Amino acid sequence: MHKTNLSLFVLLLLALLIGCDGDSTTQSIENKGIDVRNISVNNMIDQTPSNKAKKILEKHDEVIGIKAANTSEDMIVSVEIKHSKRFTLKKITKELSNKLKDTFSDYHVELSIDKKIFLELEKLEEKIQKKSISKKEVEEEIKRITKLSKEQT
Repeated sequence: MHKTNLSLFVLLLLALLIGCDGDSTTQSIENKGIDVRNISVNNMIDQTPSNKAKKILEKHDEVIGIKAANTSEDMIVSVEIKHSKRFTLKKITKELSNKLKDTFSDYHVELSIDKKIFLELEKLEEKIQKKSISKKEVEEEIKRITKLSKEQT
């Protein structure tokens, strides 16, 4: 009876250790699955700067999702940060924001880590991709989203 209990304990311990070991591989897979969708550049407003900003930001390990849109003067970018990196959020945000502002000095750049802004930009990207929005509407949406991002901070 004692041998059976010991065998059962070893088996459960082994199962527990095997089940908890997969964390390191999950992080590398999670990092490669960054949510980035390039927006068509054949629209009325050229989205090449937004696509370039996404390429710059996707190189950072802590970023798991990026949405961006721009007008001829303004650019708004929203990023999702890995949950494990939330303790250094302020530092990461400042670093990413400075990198974007240095690269896109011709634009007024806004960076947000707010999930609501991320979702709003996702909707806007879809409209731009489907070409179901005019140049003026894109400009109005970007102004609205920018105002919303400042309002929440």
